[in-house]
Amino acid sequence: MNISSFINSIIDMRNNKDSLFYWRTSHITIQKRINFLILLFSILFFSLCVRLLNLSVLSKEYLRSNTQTLTKRLNITDRNGNLLAVNLSSASLYANPKKVLYPEHEAQKLIKIIPSLNKKEVLNKLRSKKTFVWIKRDITPLEQQKLYNLGLVGFGFEREQKRFYTYGPLLSHVVGYVGRDLCGLAGIEKFYDKFLTSQPEVEDRSDFGNKLQLSIDVRMQNILSDELDKTIKKFSAKGGSGIILDPNNGEILALVSKPDFDPHYPGKAKPKQLFNMATQGVYEVGSSMKGLTVAIGIDSGKTAITDAYNLSYMKVKGFQLKDTYKLEGWHSLPYMFIKSTNIGMAQIMLEIGKKDLMDYLRRLRLLSPLKIELPERARPLFPDYSRLTDLSLTTISYGYGISESPAHFAQAMIPMVNGGILYPITLIKRNKLVKGTRVFKESTSNDLKKIMRLVVSTGTGKKAGVDGYYIGGKTGTANIAVNGKYDKSKRISSFVGIMPASKPQYLVYVVLNEPVGIKETFGFAGGGWSAAPTVGAIFKRMISLLGLPKMDPNSQEIKELNDIEYKIYNET
Repeated sequence: MNISSFINSIIDMRNNKDSLFYWRTSHITIQKRINFLILLFSILFFSLCVRLLNLSVLSKEYLRSNTQTLTKRLNITDRNGNLLAVNLSSASLYANPKKVLYPEHEAQKLIKIIPSLNKKEVLNKLRSKKTFVWIKRDITPLEQQKLYNLGLVGFGFEREQKRFYTYGPLLSHVVGYVGRDLCGLAGIEKFYDKFLTSQPEVEDRSDFGNKLQLSIDVRMQNILSDELDKTIKKFSAKGGSGIILDPNNGEILALVSKPDFDPHYPGKAKPKQLFNMATQGVYEVGSSMKGLTVAIGIDSGKTAITDAYNLSYMKVKGFQLKDTYKLEGWHSLPYMFIKSTNIGMAQIMLEIGKKDLMDYLRRLRLLSPLKIELPERARPLFPDYSRLTDLSLTTISYGYGISESPAHFAQAMIPMVNGGILYPITLIKRNKLVKGTRVFKESTSNDLKKIMRLVVSTGTGKKAGVDGYYIGGKTGTANIAVNGKYDKSKRISSFVGIMPASKPQYLVYVVLNEPVGIKETFGFAGGGWSAAPTVGAIFKRMISLLGLPKMDPNSQEIKELNDIEYKIYNET
């Protein structure tokens, strides 16, 4: 069938009244139906557009609401409830360059209200072909009001959330900071990012409540920071760090690393400012290690507080040991500790042996990465067990050949002074008792507290003393290795102090990076000359802050602390 025949058959069916295809309509009727269909489709199309518009607005509102939920961060406080980090509403100024009529004129108005703006940069933005540019993020309420009153065409404000750190640089290495999207990038902010943004976690944080409360006491943090600043300036040191903790539960009351930075503008900080010396840096601690050497020796039964050693001469594997204060003949263990002798400590360490040494170091957590609520954590450096020789044992005994972070070492000191129990250090306030792990016998700890008191009362730590408060401690000085050799002009100086030595409630550890001797200290910058006075100053301010009374020298507690015989022959 061709096309002509097909058309004719259609016409026949149209004219045939019996046919299903018979059209009973006129031309006018058909036109009306077509118009009706057009109207119907128009209404449907219009309804669809309205619906899409509504969905678009709702989606935008939902997204805005959802974004606000995601960027809301919980507050961070110190142990006494003082706000350390909080979210504040802020406004940011933006522009649509295509709607800005007079860029030069408008830029001039902006700079009068916000002087920190760069006119050239603002003009480049306003003359761009973009439809959106940021002019200034986080403007003040006053700036926003003044700009609003100008009625500038093409400009607008975006409501945002900004993280505000109430104490600025003071807690920069503890609290850390967030990014523009309010995601944690360092410190506590990063470690607890999920909790602070109310995201699901594997760990149970139900006891935290609706805020994150740190163990930090901002008053002690300020004291530690201030005294470190003074000492670093006085001795032209490259930096320093300090920790104040409660040795009876491991809570860190203050943690400072210098230099610090402004957490509101971390991008402006130098790498050395962002580096947390207290938890990231690993250093040879020098003579501070002698306390652990003696504690391990006594606790393992290899030596005793009543033992004596010949300090005239010692050579190990061809290496001759020397002491800062030359001692001849036999001397008691307490006297050796007071004078910080290398020869005496080496003899004790060789008696301990590498098996017992490594066992105690492991229990003191000195052989594993630091566990603390910060992402900036160090891994200690120490010789492999198979490579430990008599010479390496000798150097470890007085603080060389093993490197730890200040936080590592402060934690290891806890069982040495609190009765023998190791409590893991923490930056979170503990609302319930924590079970520690016994490392030393109680008698060992009592012996160590006695000889640490002697260091301050008669030995190298005299400058840390505070009359009436029975401070104890140990000095530390370690030369820094440069190109494989120890440079005697560069050192790490430290002092660890306890108050009171009878029943320590506070432990303070201060470390200085490359202090330089001054006229006042006769050119010396070791731990006894630089770090010890700093710890003493910190204790004095803590005593004033806490209103601590002087101790009764006739009390049983003080009598037991001073009950130690350490003089033999002509020891003074």
